[in-house]
Amino acid sequence: MNRASVKVDRSAGSSGFAKRMRGNKTRDLNITSLIDILTILLVFMIKNISMDASQKNAPEGMLLPTTITKNELIESGKAVFVKIYTDKILYGAENFPVGSLQDFISRQDTRQSLLKLLHMEARSIMAMNSQPCLLIQADKDLPCRYITEFIKFSAQASFANIYFSTIHSENKEEVLGI
Repeated sequence: MNRASVKVDRSAGSSGFAKRMRGNKTRDLNITSLIDILTILLVFMIKNISMDASQKNAPEGMLLPTTITKNELIESGKAVFVKIYTDKILYGAENFPVGSLQDFISRQDTRQSLLKLLHMEARSIMAMNSQPCLLIQADKDLPCRYITEFIKFSAQASFANIYFSTIHSENKEEVLGI
C-alpha cells in the first residue's frame, strides 16, 4: 500500500504567515442596525414636531378662502339660486321656471328676463348693505360650455360671489323639494 504523507513544516517561517493573516484581518462594519436606529429616531423626530395650525397666523391683509353651506346661504338672504338642467332653468328658492337651456342660448328675450330678475335681486341685497352671491346648481350631465356661458352672462348682474354646486341625484323632485 502506498501511503502519502504530508509533512507539515512548523518552523519559524510559517508562523510569520499566520501573523500576517491575523494582522490583515479587518472586521466588516455592519451598518444595518445603525440605519434601523436612525430611521426610528427620524420617525420620532417627525412625529414630535408640532405643526399646530392655530399657532400660525395669516399675513396681514391676506384673505383665506371660505366655504358656506346651502342652508347658511338661504338663511342669510344674500343668495340667489339658479338650477340649470339640460331641459330647464329654474330661478330662486321657489324654483320659478325661466325657460330651457336652449332658450337661454338662442333667445334674447329669455336672457333679458333672467338678467332683469338677477339685477333686481342683486340690488335688493345690496340695499341691505350686503354683498349678493349667486349659487349655480347644475346637472352633472350638463356640458361645461353652458355653465361658462351662464357665468359670463351672470357677471353682468353685479354679484360679488358665485358659488357652484353639482346636482348628482337622478330624482329632480327630490332636489326641488317637491
